[in-house]
Amino acid sequence: MVKQTYARYLLNLMDEEADSDEAVIEEAALYGYFQMYMPSGNGVEATFEPLEDGHAYLRRISRIYEMLDPADFTRGTVPAYFNGKGEEEASEDALRGYGEQFIRELKQLLDTFAKWERAAEAVAYLDGIEKIELLPPGKIDTVRESYDPDVYEALSEVIIEHKNDEEPIEILDEAYYSIACDYWISYYLQWHRYGLKGDPFAPYFELHRLGYSAVFSGEKLYIGT
Repeated sequence: MVKQTYARYLLNLMDEEADSDEAVIEEAALYGYFQMYMPSGNGVEATFEPLEDGHAYLRRISRIYEMLDPADFTRGTVPAYFNGKGEEEASEDALRGYGEQFIRELKQLLDTFAKWERAAEAVAYLDGIEKIELLPPGKIDTVRESYDPDVYEALSEVIIEHKNDEEPIEILDEAYYSIACDYWISYYLQWHRYGLKGDPFAPYFELHRLGYSAVFSGEKLYIGT
């Protein structure tokens, strides 16, 4: 199945149609697509049925629905994004453990591309991380304003070089981003398509599932809500 045929298939699942048979459907047309199946995820399996490796994508996407609290969808307004329930009590040791694992696995990934300037700079930055700091509630956004770009730019470069824009799954790129407006969550959920070793964003997803974010800034990895 080619990309545009798959796009039309997805629009049909949304009970929408393209303007014409010749119209090119852009990724932006599917922004917010996965929210259609909130909160249970029932029916989302149809999304991947036309894909030969659809089971790999379904296995990952199912986890985002497990995060949701059905009670949040019984009120007048419903969540627009997939946010962790935050109901599980996470110890400081557990949070730092996820942070340490995240740093370690990112280094392993980026070391593979150390011949690339940005990847080498990111590895050097990660080597210089001196502390994982846990922040009080509501403080992570302040840190986000002064994030260090080295790791973010290197990861973006690696991902861009390891995806095929003509693959059918590419049409869902904006839909994946809109899940949490977080590229790293998007990378985790699409990891299968990149053909890269390891699973470096798994600890980041676990933090997100628990209601936490992680931000690199200065010589620290900050974790907070």
